[in-house]
Amino acid sequence: MVKLLTLPVLAATLLVLYATGSIPYRVYVIHTGSMSPTIPSRSAVLVRTGSYRVGQVITFREHGVTVTHRLVGFDGAGAAITKGDADRSPDPWRVPRANIVGGVVLAPHLAGFALVYVQQPLGLASILLAFLAVWQTAGLARALQTSGKDARTLTIVSRST
Repeated sequence: MVKLLTLPVLAATLLVLYATGSIPYRVYVIHTGSMSPTIPSRSAVLVRTGSYRVGQVITFREHGVTVTHRLVGFDGAGAAITKGDADRSPDPWRVPRANIVGGVVLAPHLAGFALVYVQQPLGLASILLAFLAVWQTAGLARALQTSGKDARTLTIVSRST
């Protein structure tokens, strides 16, 4: 019984810590190809807040939009100069340090697709429904085994009319 509760309690704890900002990481989804081939569209990025260096891919806010590009340097005023890996020239804007979220530490390809899927009501519902179906099937199998019957030898009797 304790094993069954461990995973949900751990997941709930991590969710609360993430939602309250107690964990110094944020997850974002890449929607464009500006960082290809390094980070293709539909990838997710794990960003460590407040930690970055020149040459690293960073996530920042620009005009209300969250952007993930490479930090190529700083101008004389201390603002960040950024560039998408797929672009030939640096971005036309300069990013104040206060707008930098942090540096990318992990960028699993296609993980963003899964994140977007679970953010949709039907996507999340389908995953929960699948989880419940597996849980109920496992419970039925355990019940059959403990009652002296083996799930593999269960025979379904039908009436013929």
